[in-house]
Amino acid sequence: MNVAKKIYQYADPNLELVGWMGALGFPAYYYIWTYLYPQPYENAPLRFFCALMLLALALRKHIPPPYQRYLPYYYLASITICLPFFFSFMMFMNEWSTVWAMSFMSSIFLHVLLVHETRVMLLQATIAILSAYLLSYGLDHAPSHVESEVVVIWPYIPIFLFTYIFGNLFYFRNQVEHESKVSIAKSFGAGIAHEMRNPLSALKTSIDVLDSSLPAVKTIQGDKAQIDKIEIERMKEVLTGADEVIRNGNEAIDLLLTSIDQSRVSSSTFRRHSVEHVVRQSLASFSYPSDHAKRAVSLHVEQDFDFFGSDTLLKYALYNLLKNSLYYQNGEEFKVAITISRDQDVNALYFEDNGVGIEKDKIGFVFKDFYTSGKSSSYGLGLPFCKRVMHAFGGQIRCESELGEWTRFTLKFPQYESQKVSTIKQEIIRTKSVLYIGDDKSVRRKLNEFTFYSGAACDVVSFEQARVKEEYEFEYDLILIDLDGCSEQEYLMLESQLHFTEAKIVMLYTQAGQYHNRFSRFLTFYPKDKAQFVVDIHQCIDALIFDNSEPNRNLIPKQAKPVVGKRILVADDNESIRLFTSILLNKQGYQVSQAGDGNEVIDVLNSEAVDLILMDLEMPILDGLETTVVIRESEALYANVPILGHTGDSREETLSKIEQAGMNGYLLKPVDKTKLLDKLADYI
Repeated sequence: MNVAKKIYQYADPNLELVGWMGALGFPAYYYIWTYLYPQPYENAPLRFFCALMLLALALRKHIPPPYQRYLPYYYLASITICLPFFFSFMMFMNEWSTVWAMSFMSSIFLHVLLVHETRVMLLQATIAILSAYLLSYGLDHAPSHVESEVVVIWPYIPIFLFTYIFGNLFYFRNQVEHESKVSIAKSFGAGIAHEMRNPLSALKTSIDVLDSSLPAVKTIQGDKAQIDKIEIERMKEVLTGADEVIRNGNEAIDLLLTSIDQSRVSSSTFRRHSVEHVVRQSLASFSYPSDHAKRAVSLHVEQDFDFFGSDTLLKYALYNLLKNSLYYQNGEEFKVAITISRDQDVNALYFEDNGVGIEKDKIGFVFKDFYTSGKSSSYGLGLPFCKRVMHAFGGQIRCESELGEWTRFTLKFPQYESQKVSTIKQEIIRTKSVLYIGDDKSVRRKLNEFTFYSGAACDVVSFEQARVKEEYEFEYDLILIDLDGCSEQEYLMLESQLHFTEAKIVMLYTQAGQYHNRFSRFLTFYPKDKAQFVVDIHQCIDALIFDNSEPNRNLIPKQAKPVVGKRILVADDNESIRLFTSILLNKQGYQVSQAGDGNEVIDVLNSEAVDLILMDLEMPILDGLETTVVIRESEALYANVPILGHTGDSREETLSKIEQAGMNGYLLKPVDKTKLLDKLADYI
């Protein structure tokens, strides 16, 4: 019963088509072989019976439910009668004619496709062909000349056997491969469930912490509730941690789904990365089982190098190596040493531990799918994934070990400027799309040359054509906007359609030009000198697609514009800094107000219309960060005034606090005149 069900379920998606083809085909070919190309023997009742059997399969969904459980048996019986029995019987009765020998061969192919179980298919064929043979040569209506002697064309027999046996073998291999892929998918499904339990547990804990920090509804008096500053800080920390958990969870899903494809790793997100930066991020974000395990891992950087690939994929490859090392650790003195090394020939990352080691006869299997040793709840897919990642990067991974002593994995990366990396880039660029908005003939000509040699897709439109596009029509990898080809008003009309595109936006400018400064601060773009772009378009596009450069909108030459009437509030507890900054800004035409602490800032805002605040972070009473939070949370008109932090502390922690408080940007002390005025011009 189980075998019959399995065969039926496998064939079920095609049964409606098979049923209707048989129900119509059997009568149709009766007409063909009787009237158009007459054959010695035909059998209308048998054809009608087969057509009815297959019609029942086509209409099987309309069969009453109590009888549907018998469909697997009915399917096997109908296939046996309608394929091997019918076609062998008709071949025998037509004296092994060429037409019916070919028809019987066709029925073999259909039989192999519709019944994938070898034993069942061969049993059906044997019973059906023997029955057809006995009926053909043992009845009165058998061919007249075989009454005294059975005629068999023996050269046909090995051909039929070859088709049945080898056709089935080839199909069986495809079926095994299909079931293997299903097994892999199931394993990765279990892997996803396993990997996602930790981030989901962390999110659940974050929700519990937030819930405990919020006041109970019953205790709230009126419409507003008071929350202590400490509780707010704790909630912000929880939300930041939760955001990191979500990001890691998404990366885990991407990793696991990408890994299902055993033949390759997607290279669509490959970029230039510092290996030291990725390794440090990996070690910082890895979920260590204990503080002792964290202290056991050390990093030694002889010389950093850049690699071409995905930081996420390398990060998870390192996670796999760390998990394995910590699982197979050996004693209290366990250590993991990671070394980054670079020379003229080799960029390498060495990952070595003094754990239990690997037996020599097992080292050759560690990179094989599903191979695992002494590890429960493991699918044996981690190290094979590492190997696929390194091959996708154009590199390799090697394992060496001494049982009971140490294990070392060597990850070798090609030089960033190597031919291997260039080849991978060329394959990626062929999949990229570019949109140029402008009318410069030299840029258009260079883009045509680039697309011809690189294989990338490129569309060229004018500003008038771009403005009538819908938002979804800007889904490109790279959008080039020629600032010389549009007015300020034309640009602003276009900009509103670019906020939702995932393309990297490039503004082409000329050094001698002067441009407006009304670019939205919520739009990220990369300025590029048009002359440089035209001279070396291949290198420029390569850098734009693959390098992780920071956007610097201050590169675009700005129009000199009047600032008379614009008021800037300089907030700093250092009177000398306030005085000298005010003098400088007054000379540029700005009106300036001053404040020595946060409370004075609020007083000025309540009494004057301010266009921008230059805010020192370290001030008495109410510091710059606290003042910014008060401003942003107020319901006054000045809640959205641009605020630039002014600080001498460039630590990542401080810059993060500036962003979290709601400041629009920052300037590092001491700041020169040009940088100060350029930064102010971005917001006024």
